[in-house]
Amino acid sequence: MATGATYKDPQTGQWLAWDELSQTYVPAYSTPDVSTSTFTPDQEAALESIAPGIVRLLKQSQNPGEKWTDTFTKIATSLGLGVQQYQLMNLNVQRARQGLPPIDVAQYAGPGVNVGLSAGTQQLVTYGGLALIGLVLLNMATRK
Repeated sequence: MATGATYKDPQTGQWLAWDELSQTYVPAYSTPDVSTSTFTPDQEAALESIAPGIVRLLKQSQNPGEKWTDTFTKIATSLGLGVQQYQLMNLNVQRARQGLPPIDVAQYAGPGVNVGLSAGTQQLVTYGGLALIGLVLLNMATRK
């Protein structure tokens, strides 16, 4: 059991924390972190009732010291992306049967993160920089 793993005692309603020194649960004196790296019996039972086999999958996929909530998030994200890719593949197969071109995902991906300046903005900055250099040179020439 990991030090600091917590769970709520169903009989007393009190939060308990695992104490590595005494190898037992002791009363927790702060708000528990429910995303500790190990599962409490209550968490395992709740997860198993929702999705049988999920606890085994999470334990197999969990990196050492990683919180189980982070592992769950990684798995859920991967599954979500896999489902989307499967749906897109089926849609493109249907379109191919109809003689239509495949869907270009990039045009439906929404706004992305653009790095750098667009061509128009870059041209404007260049002209502005040249104008500024010209003003500085003109100012230096008129001071003499």
